[in-house]
Amino acid sequence: MSKIDRPAFEAQTRLPGLSYDTIRQVIRARAEEHDLPLLCDGDSEIRVHTTYGTYGFRPDRDASLVQITSGREDWLYILKESLSHTVSELAPDVGAAIRWSDAAQSAGNLPPNFQFITIEGVTRIPGGFLRVTATAEDLSQFTPEGIHFRLALPPTDLVDPQWPSLSDTGLTLWPKGAASLHRPVYTVREMDMASGHLVFDIFEHLGGRATEWARSVTPGTKVGLTGPGGGGIPEVSDLAIYTDETGLPAVARILEALPQDARIEVLFQMTDPVSLDYALPSHPGARIERRPAGDRDLADQAIADLDGAADRMVWLAAEKLIAQKLRAHFKSSGRSAKDHYIAAYWSRTADSAAEG
Repeated sequence: MSKIDRPAFEAQTRLPGLSYDTIRQVIRARAEEHDLPLLCDGDSEIRVHTTYGTYGFRPDRDASLVQITSGREDWLYILKESLSHTVSELAPDVGAAIRWSDAAQSAGNLPPNFQFITIEGVTRIPGGFLRVTATAEDLSQFTPEGIHFRLALPPTDLVDPQWPSLSDTGLTLWPKGAASLHRPVYTVREMDMASGHLVFDIFEHLGGRATEWARSVTPGTKVGLTGPGGGGIPEVSDLAIYTDETGLPAVARILEALPQDARIEVLFQMTDPVSLDYALPSHPGARIERRPAGDRDLADQAIADLDGAADRMVWLAAEKLIAQKLRAHFKSSGRSAKDHYIAAYWSRTADSAAEG
C-alpha cells in the first residue's frame, strides 16, 4: 500500500491472554456469517475487510495484536466499538484490558459519531406516525450509504442529563443506572446538509419510550444522536421489499431514490390498520401490496418468493425473530446474504417495540 493510498485513520491494541488461534477462529466465523472477504488467513496474520475499514490480527506469544484502518474517524470508532463488544462477549477480562493506541488524544471527548440535535417541533401525520423536525450540528456524513441513526434520549425526569465520553483507554463510557440513555434507531426522512435540517418519523407505539418522548418534547430541547449507521439506499434495478410499519420511512426514502426504470415489489404487513394512511411516494416501477399480519410472516413470504426470483435483491425490515429466520434460511440453503438487506428494526422482548 502506498503512502497516498494509506487509510487516514488507524489504531492498534493488544489482546492479553487471548491467543491468536482463538481470535482467528472468531474472525473466520464472523466473516462467514456476514459474508466479509478475508484479505489473508494464515498462521502469522488474518485480515478481514468490512464496509467501514479493515481488521488485522497477528500473534504475540500468548496474546494477539490488532490493527484497524479506516478512511474516516467515525468509521474507525465504529470498528473499535464492534471489536470491543465481540472480545468482551468472548472474554470479559480481555475486553476490559483493551487500550487503543490513539486513546490519549481523545480521552474525555464525545464519541466521533455523536452529536446534539435541537428539536424544532413534532407533528402527527397520517399513518400513526409522529414527524419530528430538528436541527443537527453536522449532517455531512449522512450520504445515501448511511441513512439510519440512533437517538440518545435521557430519562425525561433527569434534570442534568449525562452523555457518553471516551475513556483514557479509548472505550466508550455510557451513562448507567438512572442516567441510562434510550437509543432507538430511526431513518432520515428529509435533511439539508447546509442548514442541518433533519426530519424523521416515529411510529406511535403504546408505552414506547420514544413515543412518549416525542409526544411531550418541547421545541428547543437538545438530545443526542449517533450515526449514520449502515444500510443505505440499495443500488439495484430489481428489488423485493418486505416490511412492517417500522420500515415505512426507509421504504419511502428508497422509492424516492431508485431510478424510474427500477422494478420494486413491496409487501407491507401491517399490525395496525391506521398505518395504511402513511404516505409512500409513487414510483412507476413499484407494486405495493398491503396485508394484515397473519399466519405467514414476512420471512416466510420472502422465502417462498425466492425460488421465483433468485437474482432479485431482498430487503427486509421487521421484528428480530423474523429477520433471524430469513438469515438462517439464506445460510442453510447455501445462498449468500451479502447482497441483501435483512434488518431487525425492533424486538418483542425490548422495552420499546416497533417505534418507527
